[in-house]
Amino acid sequence: MKNALDTIKSWAWGFIDLMLIFIAVGVLVQVIFGNTATFFDGMVANLMGLITELGTNGFVGLIALVIIISLFNRRTA
Repeated sequence: MKNALDTIKSWAWGFIDLMLIFIAVGVLVQVIFGNTATFFDGMVANLMGLITELGTNGFVGLIALVIIISLFNRRTA
């Protein structure tokens, strides 16, 4: 059972790593080509919206940011 859970966790983290690469590529493509990029339209706007939401929620946004960062740090530790 533990082996199955470890396999599922490794797949999930692999998927998250892949999505982070897609986000980075999307932001880079939109910065280079602007809003005319077909599949990456609005990537920077959506990312800025997320950052703005975390910022405007004050203490709750700060707690959410700390939780997100701790999840990524715990995985690499």
